[in-house]
Amino acid sequence: MQVNNPLASFTRPNNTTTYAPGQLVANSVTAGAVVPLTINLGNSFGQGQFRLTRARLFKSGTGVTNATFRIHLYEKWPVCANGDGATWLTDSCGHWLGNIDVSSMLSFSDGAAGTGSCPAGSEQFIKTDAGSTLYGLLAALGAYTPVANEVFTLVLEEVDAY
Repeated sequence: MQVNNPLASFTRPNNTTTYAPGQLVANSVTAGAVVPLTINLGNSFGQGQFRLTRARLFKSGTGVTNATFRIHLYEKWPVCANGDGATWLTDSCGHWLGNIDVSSMLSFSDGAAGTGSCPAGSEQFIKTDAGSTLYGLLAALGAYTPVANEVFTLVLEEVDAY
């Protein structure tokens, strides 16, 4: 068993427009330019089988009012129908692996952080068809007002092969 905590980051656009619940939080307001979080699991996962216990989400802004997010995970690069600040909608239904909700965040002097677990329990067993890379997108769950150029970092915890 190899424990791995892979991560990926993105910088959202240079605006402070409040998100409504269900809107995409992404790197671009243009649908065709949205790049999902690309999470490299490494070469230790053979057939793409692994266990995921929880996720940590960090952001560079310290504000936590309504900072609640849903992390959507995919085994294939999802194509977004909309850009940042519009309704979350993608293709890749058959390659969507599930979601993890971060229902609250704590403020620190240098940013904010929160954790979330898989909704069906404390862990999720995943077997991907596409290999050792996962893709992630964030959606706001609350009326969150961001900081311009805010950086989001997702860390997947206790990812290990089974």
